[in-house]
Amino acid sequence: MRNLLSRLDLSYLYVLIGEATLALTFAFYIILARVLGPERYEIFAAAVALGAILSLLIQFGFPALLTREVAANPVEGSKSTGQFLIVEGLSFLLVLILLFPIARLLGYQGEGLIVCYLVIFAELCRSVKMTLRGVLKGMGWFRSETVSVAIERFFAVLLSCVVLFLSKNLVWVVGTFVLVRFLDIVGLLVYLSRKTSIWLPLSLNGLWQSVRTAYPFALSGVLWILYYQIDVVMLKGLAPTGEAGFYSAAYRMLEIFTELPQVIFYVAFTRFARYYANEPEKLPEQIYKCTRLLLGIALPVIVVAGFTQTMLVQIIYGEAFAPAVKPLAILLPSLSFKMFGTLVQKLLQATGREKQLPTLMFGATMTNVISNFLLIPYLGGVGAAIATLLSELMLCFIGLYLMNRMEYQHISKCLGIIAVISWLITAIPSLILYGLTPIVGLGLMVPSIVAIVVLMRRDRFLKPIT
Repeated sequence: MRNLLSRLDLSYLYVLIGEATLALTFAFYIILARVLGPERYEIFAAAVALGAILSLLIQFGFPALLTREVAANPVEGSKSTGQFLIVEGLSFLLVLILLFPIARLLGYQGEGLIVCYLVIFAELCRSVKMTLRGVLKGMGWFRSETVSVAIERFFAVLLSCVVLFLSKNLVWVVGTFVLVRFLDIVGLLVYLSRKTSIWLPLSLNGLWQSVRTAYPFALSGVLWILYYQIDVVMLKGLAPTGEAGFYSAAYRMLEIFTELPQVIFYVAFTRFARYYANEPEKLPEQIYKCTRLLLGIALPVIVVAGFTQTMLVQIIYGEAFAPAVKPLAILLPSLSFKMFGTLVQKLLQATGREKQLPTLMFGATMTNVISNFLLIPYLGGVGAAIATLLSELMLCFIGLYLMNRMEYQHISKCLGIIAVISWLITAIPSLILYGLTPIVGLGLMVPSIVAIVVLMRRDRFLKPIT
């Protein structure tokens, strides 16, 4: 038993528990949707989508960069934290200047405009928190990170819900969220200052070097969040009233199942960076372990979600949000491509090839935007979901092409085949929901699973068979 326990990697468990607390935030969104109704909830959903896009200008890629630097060199890496936070503060001032004309152009006014500003303040606090979490993850302090995240989300949701039921005022609710996040990051700053060195002497040259180092992360991050949040913003402008709310509900459900592979990537990214810096010959083994976890844990959960998606929407959001099932049926299978596309992106960042990501993300983002313009006027939320699927497909396979140009040609080919088979497996529940015979679906699923098992044999995955 002691040998078994010593072999268990509790890092994944701690991260899983931490990410599971997102259920609190998800529950908060559900309560908001039920209390406010589809039309008023759309104001909040659209503001959050816009805030998420602009937040990447604030973060400037520092959370991922700091995680990599601390993982590769724990002693020196954490000392850049203070400079990164100062740059984020300056970026926040720029975002405040840009927010008003952007919000007015997109039609935000009155309560919606106030909510937009409050959301931006919330995103500043979130950006600082993510940067500080980068230190915790890089150090391997996943238990401390879990405790910090759980405390923040619990009190943010609890107090915001109390204000919601007492006032029914969306502005006061979002303002409460901002206040809790601010107090949380003050506490985390004090904690980290006592545990490790997070400050360097302030200098303009140091700030400029931080910006130069982080800009590939920042650019790819902005394109990444634009890629994922532009759907709701474009639906608000191009589709009938309510479509953005239905799609946002579907996407919030999708995010629940996105968090499971994200748990794996949180830990895998630090391992990729650490092994590449110290033992690069062992990096393929880490890629194999990450892939095995994605297929063994995340893929079955996505399949189960596909079979229960109608029931989940009805239970969580109620009959009023029944139209959200249609985009969800397309979005869930797209997670298969997203998982492997994200794996490649984490690998590129961990190995110092982050400058390749902006071009990759720009292509995917433009594909998404153009597809949305073509499909949303005719198909609404379903069109936005199809655009996301096409973009995920492109993102995955161009990423695998970049991986193929590295020293991992055989692994990239295996991952490409596995991604397609995984998409087929996860699409079968949605196809059955819309008319495919269950027997035919089972007949497709079983040989697909067998093919993945064969491809995931360790010797076959890591070394070409000649």
